[in-house]
Amino acid sequence: QKLCVGLVGLLKCPSEALGKYLANICSKSFAPHRVLKNAPEDAVVISNTMANYVMEVMHSLRKTIPMAMYLTFLVDSCGIKYATCIPTSQQRRMVQDGETATDPVSEFVFSYDKAIGQLCRFLTNSCDQASTKVLPMILPILQKWLSGTAASTGDVIKQLVQARAAISILAAFTWDEVLSCNSIQKESDFIAPRFLKLDEKNDQLLIDGIMDQFEISAKLWSMERGDYIDDLMAQQQYLARLLGPITVLLRYRRGMFGHFAGAICKRVVQQSQDTPQQEEVTPSVKDSSVTGQEGAPSKKINAVEVHLKALLQVLKSKEPASIVDLIKSGDDLPSTLISGTKVIQKAVSGGHLAHLGSKLLHQAKLCKP
Repeated sequence: QKLCVGLVGLLKCPSEALGKYLANICSKSFAPHRVLKNAPEDAVVISNTMANYVMEVMHSLRKTIPMAMYLTFLVDSCGIKYATCIPTSQQRRMVQDGETATDPVSEFVFSYDKAIGQLCRFLTNSCDQASTKVLPMILPILQKWLSGTAASTGDVIKQLVQARAAISILAAFTWDEVLSCNSIQKESDFIAPRFLKLDEKNDQLLIDGIMDQFEISAKLWSMERGDYIDDLMAQQQYLARLLGPITVLLRYRRGMFGHFAGAICKRVVQQSQDTPQQEEVTPSVKDSSVTGQEGAPSKKINAVEVHLKALLQVLKSKEPASIVDLIKSGDDLPSTLISGTKVIQKAVSGGHLAHLGSKLLHQAKLCKP
């Protein structure tokens, strides 16, 4: 296999068709669940090491092939577009074989993290000033993945994985520019608009995608065998992983945290009015599109709770970036945050989430300079 791929690298000019075939082979390595749906001849999966080697070879050819072809190869090879809810039969096999001690459905949201990491690394190293040259070329794909969270497809895994991939890629470009800007300018920690070219429309799409991720996670936590309603540590660990790339954007993109906190405040108030908090648990929900089982009883967790816990965890975060430092350095952020959390506390004061509202307000006051 290495000899064949090495020959492709030696000849330096692979055809577009060959690039597509190699991308398809790599995608099956990062998304092995695909072989359950395909014909037996497609059930052969190369190792992750071999898939990484293929990607390294194609990366070395990026200057001898069209950039559009190279970027298409990268996006297709990570397998993100094939993300879907793991079949129920595979969930059971994973539990019975003792391959994982955590819930396989929730864990599947992060099963593409290695592929996403590889994709981010290659994209940011594609050329000099990748955020101004490469990012505009892949932005339509990222917008599609982000807008997918608003669609009622029923496949929560696909929505979460694709939105996570889009946010992670934007965070990778952001962090790349943080490192570049720190050696150029010292007057601000924020990324200058000329580097990360996103307009207000894209910013709003990004915020909406993040909010939708929290609400889709509430559906995921309510699935059978999730046990997230009772396991507070599992909720915290899940949110910590989900918020990793989001925190980078909130910290280093100017105005992003203010939009984020405002959006959470708005959704909490609206959802608290639409859905009484006393109805946070709903027995016997039938949703075969999510669990893969018909008539499976499940609990329902209130999306407001996920929003509150997410904001609380962001305020406490120190890695990969400290939000407290950002708030203290802003002229209006502390007062804006406190007024927003007061509105949130009032909205949830009459139900079972009142303690979270109080904790959130207390944490916001600690962020005052």
